[in-house]
Amino acid sequence: MNINPASKKFLAEQVTSIARIALKNLVSKGLLPWPQIYTKEFWEVAITEGFPTVANMKPSDQDLSPELLQEFMDETDEILGEVKDAVEEFVQVTKEHVNEVNISLTSMDKKDEERLFREDIAELRLKNVQLEKQAKQTEERIKEQARIIAELRAKVRVDALTGLFNRMALEKDLEKELSRVKRYNYPVSLIMCDIDHFKKINDTYGHVIGDKVLKNLAMIWRKSVRETDSIYRYGGEEFMIIAPHTTKEDSYKLAERLRKRVSGYRFVVEPPDKFITITISLGVTQIRSDESMSQLLARVDKALYQAKEEGRNRTVVL
Repeated sequence: MNINPASKKFLAEQVTSIARIALKNLVSKGLLPWPQIYTKEFWEVAITEGFPTVANMKPSDQDLSPELLQEFMDETDEILGEVKDAVEEFVQVTKEHVNEVNISLTSMDKKDEERLFREDIAELRLKNVQLEKQAKQTEERIKEQARIIAELRAKVRVDALTGLFNRMALEKDLEKELSRVKRYNYPVSLIMCDIDHFKKINDTYGHVIGDKVLKNLAMIWRKSVRETDSIYRYGGEEFMIIAPHTTKEDSYKLAERLRKRVSGYRFVVEPPDKFITITISLGVTQIRSDESMSQLLARVDKALYQAKEEGRNRTVVL
């Protein structure tokens, strides 16, 4: 049956309409078989593009403590490291054995003029090849497991909404920076940021728009900091930046640049032309070689609090 182009277009429109109606009916009945293959992308689109009926039906995720997952991966990584060492040693010994056997077989081929052991030699050579292949496959499996562990380790450090590092990653990285400052005595600064009146945005436009603002803010920050700087979502609408090899005076300049870029950005709430602007307050401090992490966080938090007390949309250094 031949269908002309016009009929094909009409048929496609009909199928699309039916699919949309069927989807709407499934949603209204709570029977939608949520897609498994592209679940993350599905919900991201539903939330960020403003489909509240669908977004509000998102099933609750199984909560898994990032700390618990990190502990599991640390233990797995440790076990994998031990196994990897043993496998590498096995592979090396196997390779040496294979080479020795190959040399011996070649010698036997040359010396055994009557070829009395030809079949035995051929069988031994075949087993030798199989052993070499198994050693290589084992080595590749260990490498693949190490790669998966590395990917999981990276994912558990990332905030799902913004794509920035999360609070757990901040605490681990700060521990390392504190240790380096004590050892090498170079400057490292910390910048803490909070969106001014963020609750009002959520109350006025809804959490979908609030999340969109957070994601756009993360994008602005990525484009504004140096490659050596690390950005973290500290919690809610609070963010942190670790700036290595940077004094608090230079970090103040960075914080001010961020503040001005954010205040000049238009956050779209209803395409194409309805937008809002926001401001941020920032606290800046420099790590001291004789302090703990809690002391450092308390000081930068105090700087941020002072910025808000003084009227918001400003940077304070302590």
